[in-house]
Amino acid sequence: MNAELAFERLLKPGRIGRLELRNRMVMAPMGTGFASAEGLITERQVAYYAERARGGAGLVIVEGSCVDFPEGMGMLNQPRVDDDRCLAGLSRLADAIHEAGAAAAIQLFHAGRVAKSRLAGAQPVGPSPLAPGGGEAPRELSRDEIGAVVQRFAGAARRAREAGFDGVEIHGAHSYLIANFLSRATNKRTDEYGGDLPGRARFLLEIIRASRDAVGPDFPVWVRLNGQEIGMPEGIPAEEAAAVAAMAAVAGAAAAHVSAFGYGHPVMWASTPRTPGFLLPLATAVKQAVAVPVIAVGRMTPALGEQALAAGQADFIAFGRALIADAELPRKVIDGALDEIRPCLGCVKCRDGLLATGAPIICPVNPALGRERESRPRPAAPSKRVVVVGGGPAGMEAARVAALRGHRVVLFEKEPELGGQLVPGAKPPEKEEIADLRRYLVGQLAKLGVQVELGRPATPALVAEQQPDAVVLASGTLPAIPDLPGLAKARGVTALAVLAGEAAVGARVAVIGGELVGCETAEFLAEAGKQVTVLRRGPALATKINPSPRIALLRRLAAKGVRTLTGVHYEAIAPEGVVITNAEGLREVITADTIVLATGGTPERSLQQELAEKGAEVYLIGDCVTPQGILEAMADGQRVGLRL
Repeated sequence: MNAELAFERLLKPGRIGRLELRNRMVMAPMGTGFASAEGLITERQVAYYAERARGGAGLVIVEGSCVDFPEGMGMLNQPRVDDDRCLAGLSRLADAIHEAGAAAAIQLFHAGRVAKSRLAGAQPVGPSPLAPGGGEAPRELSRDEIGAVVQRFAGAARRAREAGFDGVEIHGAHSYLIANFLSRATNKRTDEYGGDLPGRARFLLEIIRASRDAVGPDFPVWVRLNGQEIGMPEGIPAEEAAAVAAMAAVAGAAAAHVSAFGYGHPVMWASTPRTPGFLLPLATAVKQAVAVPVIAVGRMTPALGEQALAAGQADFIAFGRALIADAELPRKVIDGALDEIRPCLGCVKCRDGLLATGAPIICPVNPALGRERESRPRPAAPSKRVVVVGGGPAGMEAARVAALRGHRVVLFEKEPELGGQLVPGAKPPEKEEIADLRRYLVGQLAKLGVQVELGRPATPALVAEQQPDAVVLASGTLPAIPDLPGLAKARGVTALAVLAGEAAVGARVAVIGGELVGCETAEFLAEAGKQVTVLRRGPALATKINPSPRIALLRRLAAKGVRTLTGVHYEAIAPEGVVITNAEGLREVITADTIVLATGGTPERSLQQELAEKGAEVYLIGDCVTPQGILEAMADGQRVGLRL
């Protein structure tokens, strides 16, 4: 990030209709799974949104809230705004956001054809009976039913105003009901709600007008739109999206929030792009078509936001996943402390789990997510002398939280730099953000005065010299080496050594192990021009990562010519390569100059027993408990840091 930017435009107050905002930073609406099963607001939800408002955002837009419960639900534990019984919880939420200093809006939502009968107890509805990929076919709405849904949106807008919100956003984007009407791909109607663009936009425009009538002229109503449907035959092109935005403004929309929809390589889900600013050109096209403010979204950074405002590409900048990772991002921009922003890794664990199973959102870099109140570090009494062994993510997070609480912390790391597996983990393609997490944690330890001892393997004597009140073991793993005939004589290297640049690799490579590390190492080597084969005993590759990155990773491997074999049985390592029996039961030799082992690790706990015998208070965290990922490591570190 560019720390020299003044962010004058991002910090300048702005207006949406008659609503005045303290700055141009907006929290984008994102599902959380924090509501009750009945769709009512919970204290967990209130704390989550209040934390983002307290973090400095000018406007907090509460996640898509169902206007037609349960038929219009898109996921489990989704808030609702369809009944006056919801008003008490909604009022409590709006009040909490206001008390924390931000304006509060709520997004009005109907899932349309992507609703699920197993959740709603009824068949999904849409403009036409066209099933989404892998989903169930919706029932076509009649004219009378369309009118009833319009009134449900209007009623929800009225409730939002009564609950104390400052505005509403009508969700007309992504793959939900209003977007279903707008798109030729999903709307095949021949009546006044289909056909040409004005016909397909009629439903949206009626919702805007009815909502305006329900809330009066002073209460801003705006719309979120797809600036384009990417990779979809007959999907909305950018020029149609701009025209819809213009029609919406004439109908009374006070702003246009420009997202996108689409999927497939290389974009995957366009609404959660990997590339920062990927959707900004779509916001620019809408900005040129309307006189109302435009909100840009799509992995925006503060620097990109400032540049977009300066160039007249948008009027407000929405941050989504970045505020899941760090609720205080706006405040850190205000304070000029950009280096202290906890980075989003772009892994979409937050979204994938919610959509796949309905589980509440999670974030690998922010273990406090959804636990904002109980995870706030409080001063420790008494202050302790704490020794942390291991400078990977678990150890650094434990040291960070312990230091925040006032403990005196020393951290021993046997390597010459901090980071542990974050260092090689940042080397594969699409994983560069992991280096940002390492920089953040290293910077936090320096800021908090943690004593860091690099290149010093911890021994019982060294630890004892510190006279610690508590010892945190975050000592990681030792490589797990499979018992294969001939391996000891082969040119075998570990995947982590390859990624760290510590091992020479020949032109032809066989990677033993097809989970995440093996697949990412294979891609890393393929980009370096190697001929790579990935071997896996199990029936599938990369099974332990969430769906979107897994699909993208496997597509990239195929595109880069990596051969993948699953269901194999390893026979031996021969001079010419790896001897296997393949899934068809045939013996095959995978020729290789280098054998790369991506076969995991075993917990390294050698200090535990000796320290315990000396009476030390010992905590084990991270991979030395069981090999896992960044999410589990960071959660372990925070848990112990709060417990000390």
